[in-house]
Amino acid sequence: MSGRRPWPSLPAIHTIAFDFDGVFTDNAVWVGHDGAELVRCDRRDGLGVDLLRAALARGMLQAEVFILSKERHPVVEARAHKLRLSCHSGCDDKFEFVRDHLARRRGDAADPFAGLVYLGNDLNDLSLMERAGFSVAPEDAHPRVRAVAAVVLPHRGGDGFVRAFVEQLLDVQNMTSGELNELVHHR
Repeated sequence: MSGRRPWPSLPAIHTIAFDFDGVFTDNAVWVGHDGAELVRCDRRDGLGVDLLRAALARGMLQAEVFILSKERHPVVEARAHKLRLSCHSGCDDKFEFVRDHLARRRGDAADPFAGLVYLGNDLNDLSLMERAGFSVAPEDAHPRVRAVAAVVLPHRGGDGFVRAFVEQLLDVQNMTSGELNELVHHR
């Protein structure tokens, strides 16, 4: 794991936003003869999101969590629905969307971006990665994105990257078996 900055404390985080393609997927797309697109997601990431949701329900973390995608495609919304995450798709300018979103929700904050954790992998994530209070990239992210990320995890997008992020964020490694069982079974 390449970390240039320490992980934020849970109370300092007010928003966690995930890109979709290249974060929840391996960035590949299968196209059928009828033009239908399919992507591959990792079930480990689904359990990671469940752990994150359990941490929110238990009050360990108080943050808004959502998927932010340039793609306006049913597969993005279907996966978000399955994971029980809000989804903002069709965002041509992710930075502008998040800036406006934070202005509405955190307009009184001196720096509304300070409590934002953003996970992204490609050039259309770059401006948001640079501005977020904390940014995380998978090891197969674009080199410019890896260069600005606060942390680059040793996982590829769509291959347990989201799960690795959640486990690191919640410090799962240092939880007792009882604490971990409570999270796993509180889904």
